[in-house]
Amino acid sequence: MGSANLRLSRRQVLGIAAGGVVGAVGFRYLTLQLPGGSQQVASAAGPAGAWSSPLSNATGLAAHLLRRATFGYTADQLETAASMPYPDLVDMVLNQAAEPLPPVADPTDYQAVVRAWYEHMATTPAQFPERMTLFWHGLLTSDYRKAARLPFVLQQNELYRSMGRGDFRTLINAVTYDPLMIRYLDLEESTAAAPNENYSRELMELFTLGVGNYTETDVREGARAFSGIRTVLVDAAGKRTQPPKAKGSSPAEYAQAVEQLLAQGAAFKGVLAKNQHDSGSKTLLGHTGNLDPAQALDIILAQPSCAPHIARLALEQFCAPNPSTALITSVATPFRAGNYDIKTLMRTIFTSEAFTSPGAYRSLVRGPAEYMVASMRALARPDLAAASMRSGAGMDQILYDMPTVAGWPSNQGWVSSGAWLARLNFAAAAIASERTFPDPVDAVKVQLDGVVGPDTATVFNASEGDGDRWYALLASPEFQLK
Repeated sequence: MGSANLRLSRRQVLGIAAGGVVGAVGFRYLTLQLPGGSQQVASAAGPAGAWSSPLSNATGLAAHLLRRATFGYTADQLETAASMPYPDLVDMVLNQAAEPLPPVADPTDYQAVVRAWYEHMATTPAQFPERMTLFWHGLLTSDYRKAARLPFVLQQNELYRSMGRGDFRTLINAVTYDPLMIRYLDLEESTAAAPNENYSRELMELFTLGVGNYTETDVREGARAFSGIRTVLVDAAGKRTQPPKAKGSSPAEYAQAVEQLLAQGAAFKGVLAKNQHDSGSKTLLGHTGNLDPAQALDIILAQPSCAPHIARLALEQFCAPNPSTALITSVATPFRAGNYDIKTLMRTIFTSEAFTSPGAYRSLVRGPAEYMVASMRALARPDLAAASMRSGAGMDQILYDMPTVAGWPSNQGWVSSGAWLARLNFAAAAIASERTFPDPVDAVKVQLDGVVGPDTATVFNASEGDGDRWYALLASPEFQLK
């Protein structure tokens, strides 16, 4: 047990963190001098200027997969994972059954939902479903503000958890009718007389095809195809309902009445209001007809740019910061051939040479939410969920509060002096509020593979007490990377 009073200066740690992550592969391996005179030796010297990659051994490869497909692991979990043939380990991760989010006291309070989600990410044994929920939240973006005092944030979070590992066709169809998405991109305002283009544009530009793979005419015609989608409240039997005296009530009164109905089994859902839908002939991406939302989605998903667009985004999050065209094609081809099966997409990524080769080691930067959940798991501190919510703003990531509809950056996009200081502040607060810690020496072996750069080793070895050593570990560039 060590003191929680930090003796390391923030300047010391800021220097190793910012410098190390900007040059993510900028260290050679070294022998880390551990307290008590023991040593932990990196697996082998890599090429000049590179990490010493442990991916050639089962434990290193298992840790690599778990860092990217999940948020963290214990020593026992890593040992179990390393004992499995790698393809079997990949399948075990992909086939994890999602655990439901624990009940949220106030499902209309988005902050309560986000806090519950942080706690869930930090505790559930089914981590891959949560990692995919976070991925889809960052791609198929929505903002809490238009949810008002309605449980739309919780409902979308549950949608991504339940459908985020099935097939993309089903997922994007559900997203089109998701109440939070309907509000966020103004589908409720889209009519036959005045189609709103927001959803049509973002669906093609960001969610499915990418810039340059559609025209402004396609956006306008798509808006017509998606016109008339509305959010309705249905009772437990699936019949439309409304709170008593809904007309003329204040927003607070309406929200309270809705909560009562929700408690009785009611739910919000998206529907196509035919009297508001444009039933005329439309031409979208070269296809003409009286297109409805389902037909429009089929046309979009049939475009040759769709599978590569999703594959590139998944590769940037899970495999390589700048995937080559050849790599994207090698992943997109089986994804599309498998009818957009998401497990096929992820299995292809996790078993690719690009994922398992030495150059993939620590080539990605953990996003803020990933970093904080990984810290909570490493320390066994799910009680840091509230601190994670507070710290997200400084790290430039507030869940359900996107900077733009394009979502957040990735990898090097997270690296700035201000954001890195916020990470150090989070680490300092986590350590300062704890008096006993897991063994930091074992943590270096388990969490960092025993492979660290010289600056991290210097700071770690100069530390006095477990608190200082954990601060050095959590603030190190090695822990920021995956």
